[in-house]
Amino acid sequence: MDEPFEIEECGDADKIKPMFGTWSQKFELEPVSYSNQGPARATFKQAVRDQLKNKFVFVCEVQLVIRLYLDEQKVLETPRYGDLDNYAKQILDSIKGHGGLFIDDCQVQHLDISWIDVPYGAHFDLEINSSPDDWLHKSLKLYEMPDSLYYPIPNQILMQDGRLTEVTDEVFSLMAKALAKMTETKRHIRHQLRLGGMPQFRAYQYAKHYSPILMGFHRSRVEDSGYELIRQTSWINLIR
Repeated sequence: MDEPFEIEECGDADKIKPMFGTWSQKFELEPVSYSNQGPARATFKQAVRDQLKNKFVFVCEVQLVIRLYLDEQKVLETPRYGDLDNYAKQILDSIKGHGGLFIDDCQVQHLDISWIDVPYGAHFDLEINSSPDDWLHKSLKLYEMPDSLYYPIPNQILMQDGRLTEVTDEVFSLMAKALAKMTETKRHIRHQLRLGGMPQFRAYQYAKHYSPILMGFHRSRVEDSGYELIRQTSWINLIR
């Protein structure tokens, strides 16, 4: 009866998966605003990555909570700290892409950021909530599908006993074929609805019912993500 909970706890402890779709971590780093100079932002981003231990990445929509712990006097009476939106931008930039927690910040469907007064020891907490199964092992590549979007397919998957195992060619072929078929169907439905005079936004909504649950990304969103992008022309003939 407790087996699902034990599996979730084991995966969370090993940082292989988020427990029921929830992840949180305290960062013993002073937050840096996006308004800072480039070198300061780059140093902060690397420091955040050095503290991240996750072996997974969220691949669909997420809710992100950011809590900053700052000295109130410095916030109100000095120019040392920036505005909340600039902190959010810098933190998002630090945790997206290869080596981060999600693929692109377009996945952030809800953002909650606040600051709390502390006299010393400035730091910050992050919490991410998603659906329990909306994650993949971080060893993934992004594959272009017939709808021209890029979808993540992992190189490793988590087994029931908690082991990570390599995705076989047969399993990859099944995954890729399923995504190709669904995205091609979605594209065709949209096209036919548009030919029938339906507005673009309504055709998009109707076609979502026949689209993959997995989120696809426009190339402009992920070309600088650090993930390997695989063009459709380079893989589609290998699985037929």
